[in-house]
Amino acid sequence: MKTNKSILLLSFVLASSFLISCEDSIDKVNSPIPYESIGGYESSDEVAASHLVSKFSFDGNLEDSKNNIAGLEGMNISYADGIKGSAYQGSSSVSRYAVGNATSKITSLNDYTISFWMNTANTVAAGESPGQGKGAQGIFSIVRPTEFWGAINLFLENPDSAFPNRLRLKLSVENGREGVVWRSQSIIMNIDQGINTWVHVVLAYDSKASTISCYTNGAASTNLSGNTLWYANDPGGANNPNNAPKYGVFEMTGTNGKVVFGNHQFETTPPLNNGSQQDWATSYAGLMDEFRIYDAALTDNEVTALYKLEKDKR
Repeated sequence: MKTNKSILLLSFVLASSFLISCEDSIDKVNSPIPYESIGGYESSDEVAASHLVSKFSFDGNLEDSKNNIAGLEGMNISYADGIKGSAYQGSSSVSRYAVGNATSKITSLNDYTISFWMNTANTVAAGESPGQGKGAQGIFSIVRPTEFWGAINLFLENPDSAFPNRLRLKLSVENGREGVVWRSQSIIMNIDQGINTWVHVVLAYDSKASTISCYTNGAASTNLSGNTLWYANDPGGANNPNNAPKYGVFEMTGTNGKVVFGNHQFETTPPLNNGSQQDWATSYAGLMDEFRIYDAALTDNEVTALYKLEKDKR
């Protein structure tokens, strides 16, 4: 069969014209249009940048981009897909955690914010058959070697049988400042419909107001167990009839510069404190990503911007 040379030539001309037209449509002079800012920020690292003292992205490593937590030694560490890049992957079958060394930027926190993403199934009540993934799951602690609890402890509490779709994220702290009688304070964030999906959580302490603020997915949470206004002694009631002083300046005492990710300080092998492993506790079994510590209490607007920027992978 003969080929029509005129048709071939016409096809070549049309294809060449298309390619030239595409090339001409590319703007070689002007810069690409930038992302629209969120809350006045272009990236998540711009939010309260001067107060960001620790950031773990868990992109295949245990590196703090701010270098205030270093030398982490991991036990059975693993990673999976995260909200941004990779994420820390806990386990319901083997104990996983990492222990590292913190600078005074971490162990001298007064005002602070802890922010991270988590994706996890619910905790499982330890009951009569303790084991990995059963019981309260440790997420982060600042170690106090001669005390049972660390200075700051973040963990998933045992489940509430009345609310099977509820995660119970607990922050407990120990204020060693002289004159503080009620040294232990805590708050539980009740996160409904947050199982097996990525949830952004933030907890922020303001020492001037003595308040702890909690957020889920960029919005202030009101589904809390415990008081958001902390006192240094028994207030005697909601209106503080005892005129008790507020919790105020948060001072960590008895720390040794160690921190633990993915576990309680008493659940490591060997325990990092003077206690022992507990049947009602275990290491974290879920996913964790973009873990940040600030030396300030973030504002509502900053929390919202941080959530949106990280969700947008910025």
